[in-house]
Amino acid sequence: MAALQSIRSKGALLVGALGLALFAFIAEEFFRSLETTSNMDRNIVGEVYGEKLNIQDFQQMVDEQSEVAKMQMRMQGQDGTLNDQQTEQIREQVWQQFVQKSMIEHECDKLGLFVTDGEVQEALRQGDAQSLQMMTMFFRNQQTGRFDLQSLQDFMKNYNKTLAQAQQAQNADAVEQIQMVKKLWDYTEKQLRDELLSNKFSMLFAMGFVSNPIAAKENFDERNIQKNVEIAALPYSAIDDKGIQVSDDDLKKAYDEFKDNFYSPVETRDIKLIDVNVVASASDRAELTKKVQGFQQQLQNGGDVANIVRSSNSAAQYSNLALSKQAFQSMPDVVAALDSMAVGSVKPTYYNAQDNTINTIKLIGKEEAPDSILYRQIASTKADPAERKAQADSILKALNAGASFAELAKKYGQPSDSVWISSNQYESFGMQEESTSYLSQLYKIGAHSAQVISNDQGAAVVQVLDRKKMVTKYNVAIVKCPLNFSKKTYEDELSRFNRFLAQNKDVASIEKNAAKSGYMITDLPGYSPLQNVIASRIGGSGAKDCARWIFDEAKAGEVSKLYECGRNGDHLIVACVTATNDKGYLPWDNKQVKDFLTQVVKQQKKAEKAMAMAKNVKTVSDMQKLKGNVIATLTNQTMAGYPTVNGVNVPEPKLAGAIAKTAVNKFSGLVQGAGAVYVFKVTAQSKTTDKFNAQAEMAQIAQMNGQRAYQATFNYLLLHNSNMKDRRYEF
Repeated sequence: MAALQSIRSKGALLVGALGLALFAFIAEEFFRSLETTSNMDRNIVGEVYGEKLNIQDFQQMVDEQSEVAKMQMRMQGQDGTLNDQQTEQIREQVWQQFVQKSMIEHECDKLGLFVTDGEVQEALRQGDAQSLQMMTMFFRNQQTGRFDLQSLQDFMKNYNKTLAQAQQAQNADAVEQIQMVKKLWDYTEKQLRDELLSNKFSMLFAMGFVSNPIAAKENFDERNIQKNVEIAALPYSAIDDKGIQVSDDDLKKAYDEFKDNFYSPVETRDIKLIDVNVVASASDRAELTKKVQGFQQQLQNGGDVANIVRSSNSAAQYSNLALSKQAFQSMPDVVAALDSMAVGSVKPTYYNAQDNTINTIKLIGKEEAPDSILYRQIASTKADPAERKAQADSILKALNAGASFAELAKKYGQPSDSVWISSNQYESFGMQEESTSYLSQLYKIGAHSAQVISNDQGAAVVQVLDRKKMVTKYNVAIVKCPLNFSKKTYEDELSRFNRFLAQNKDVASIEKNAAKSGYMITDLPGYSPLQNVIASRIGGSGAKDCARWIFDEAKAGEVSKLYECGRNGDHLIVACVTATNDKGYLPWDNKQVKDFLTQVVKQQKKAEKAMAMAKNVKTVSDMQKLKGNVIATLTNQTMAGYPTVNGVNVPEPKLAGAIAKTAVNKFSGLVQGAGAVYVFKVTAQSKTTDKFNAQAEMAQIAQMNGQRAYQATFNYLLLHNSNMKDRRYEF
């Protein structure tokens, strides 16, 4: 009872304590949820129309497209390795695809547009979708040349079986190719749906425009009525800037006219960048040249080619296989040397500026071989190498005795289908010895012949049914060593740049003294994450750190630290932020805007002055009397092409329109163009031999107007309605 009484006496205090405890619990959960949300937001690469793209999904899409790019490279005879610049291009492409897809899906959702499974199947049957073109290399209808759906369906139906057979035969190349085609199709299937939805959206614009016979005739005449013209011009550049005064009121008036040019959907920065590209010194070049000359001597002395190329750290690994010129297309210097070299000769050490390498080449062999082979095979199923070879010999003996290939294949549980293999499917550098041995033997088998091909990995009876397109192939050892800077060269450049920055710590002094010290300043006004210039052109983790500083930390007037960056660790950069700009319209007095408007106003005032100077001009000869004039003759000028007069060098749509309206032997009067004041006389007129087709012209006009409307609408929505956020620079 006493305890109960004590609790009652302190009721208010207990209620308050419980309340505080409850509040603390709720607050803890609230802040935990905030932390979770914050962590999720930190993983967001970008956002368009509320559609967020996290780093995991973004990287997955980059990986997918990278794999597709590697496959395409391997099919073209390259080694299938992407450099950092190519990877950065793929990242940019993935972002652009995300932006476009998000915008189109947002608009299509409002319109009730979507792609059905039936539409996908119809597109596959038609086979002419853009996204299917890559798959046409594997699934082609021989009659139409288009994508063949039945071939794809057969491949997918037998995929697991075909893959298992290739694995059982221990044919690594076939396994890789089968898996590659499957990956390509998985990627293509997603791309096809996106393409069909995009086509539906753009079709709305095409269907929204019509034309008429009168407009069709005008459109035809614009292209087909040609005129010869004698012309004289007074260029605005001939008028001295000293007599042109530009006031703030002039700039504000021009700003209202051009305001839409200064809109940005994201925050921007005005920056000045010093980018030092560290390159090899003369001593670095001399040292590498001496090293490659040593490998040249080893090749001349008949040393082990594979070991020599491997020890040289050559950018082109050695494959002991004769390859077609197509395999060397990424190395034009090698291609240029092949036909001039005798078998067994070694090209003296040389420098190649195209890829900045020191090189030497040995031509080991040269032969005529088919570019494509149609073959089929039966692999031995025995585990023991000796038994494997004996079984393969037995199969070959039976085949030569007249046994059916199909029946023999069936007996050993293998398909009897034949396949074409062409040079571009396998040719690469650094192939494994087993693969080069197999291919070398395969390409030596004559048409309608069979033989056993065996190595440590397996044995198979291979029958060649056909050989096509004999080409010259080359067995080449290439020592291609990149000319890189040494550690000393890099440290010397770094020390010199640090000394300059120690003596010039603010934007003004850096601008004043950079050129004197041999540094060039690059102006990047209105720099935004959408441009991604520093990360894409320079690359490396340091470039990303610099971008993060620019957008997340820097204030106007600040100078960054020195960043060591570059995809090959070969750049030193410093950024100066001169202004920070919020998203939306830049103000008229922003330096970038003001510089643009000043040029516009000057040009307008020069045009007014030129018109005043030419007010009494009545003939082409009169214009030729004015100081600074230029004369020209235009031939076969049409309304469809904007003329450019030498000495003015500005495309002139107004001049094209004036010429179209002026009759032969008539004087034009003054024409105020974009770059000059013009007068002219039409001296002749003719027509092309093209025939007028009203329906075709009307369709062309409607399509052209639809495309323009689509692009204009897309750009407007993206800039003003998408609420775009781009944080790629953080990752």
